Amino acid sequence: MASQQDVAKRARVSFMTVSRVVNNHPGVKSETRERVLSAIRELAYYPNAAARTLNGRGTRNIGMIFPHKEFVLSRPFFIELCVELESHLSDTGYHLFLGSVRKETGSLDLTVLFKERKVDGLVIFAPERDDESVKRLAAEGLPFIVVHGRSDAVEYSYVDIDNERGVSRIMRYLFDLGHRRIGFVSGNMEEVNAQDRSACYRRELEAVGVGFDERIVHTGDWSLESGYEGFRALVGRAPAPSAIVFSNDQMALGAIKAAHDLGVSIPGDVSITGYDDIKYASFVVPALTTMRQPLDRVGEAVATLILERLDGRSECRRVILEPEFKIRDSCGPARAGGSPP
Repeated sequence: MASQQDVAKRARVSFMTVSRVVNNHPGVKSETRERVLSAIRELAYYPNAAARTLNGRGTRNIGMIFPHKEFVLSRPFFIELCVELESHLSDTGYHLFLGSVRKETGSLDLTVLFKERKVDGLVIFAPERDDESVKRLAAEGLPFIVVHGRSDAVEYSYVDIDNERGVSRIMRYLFDLGHRRIGFVSGNMEEVNAQDRSACYRRELEAVGVGFDERIVHTGDWSLESGYEGFRALVGRAPAPSAIVFSNDQMALGAIKAAHDLGVSIPGDVSITGYDDIKYASFVVPALTTMRQPLDRVGEAVATLILERLDGRSECRRVILEPEFKIRDSCGPARAGGSPP
């Protein structure tokens, strides 16, 4: 049986262009529409969403599932990503459904959302590595994809950023500035991205012969508050780090507030970096050196993968996108003699 991907290949267009034609979206050139319709006729293609078989009808809703309310509050980039994803999906007749959040304790049975005819598919953000609700979706063959997560126990399609490349680039930049005693503030260590960034930080230290020192590592939770607390804790150690890598921008912004309260100069006394490149990152003083997540490309990749799943494509696909380093004002050369006052 022909798939939507087969039609896209035959018509020499993108997967999402086929979706727009199938859903009669007006924003498709007449010549392109005719080429897609011709390919549909030649291949005898019939739209086939797995979720609609279970539901009995299509809802045209894609559910977005995130771990807890603090996830949204501590990740401003999540809202930007929602906007990007909505823009890609709305062109194909689908819309986002944001009414369901996973429980903070225990595991919510996400298959209920399909059985109650609330969604046709799901996009799940930052699940734990072996989340039981995700395993259940995979076992039942329901259409879903994961963003910022993966599992050792079950295969599924996911979209993520190359965390290793991002943290490696940050660390080498700091090494080039002469920093060797580099602190680190992690995100929530139950999440794969936090684990990856932390592991890469340690590997980069070892690669240049700098010993790992757990006294200048602080476990955060992605929030402003944990960045504030992490900065105060690390600069209070003796000897203090000359630079600190934060696993996201939100925590780095908390650190800038802590530095102000302590009378510590950034980057004169301590250099700091973030990760994400949220909109505030370039407006704070000093402007934050960080690693940008390409949210436009993430949104497009997420939309493509979930539409493929709705079309009945069963094979798992993994899309890893490269981040972009943004060098601004929050880093400087390591102080001679080293520690902040």
